[in-house]
Amino acid sequence: MIITKILGLTSALTKSKKAKLGILAIEMGLLIYAIRSKKLERKEQELINKTKDIVS
Repeated sequence: MIITKILGLTSALTKSKKAKLGILAIEMGLLIYAIRSKKLERKEQELINKTKDIVS
């Protein structure tokens, strides 16, 4: 993910521990969001495939 790389670079350039923790929290939130989105996408695709099988 490009955003994670940018945030990682920003974290490397930041010396404040609070700022680093904030950036880490943002990165974790983005990763969790991406994983959940991917899971939902897979479930939707499975439902579409099941529906196609039933109709065929």
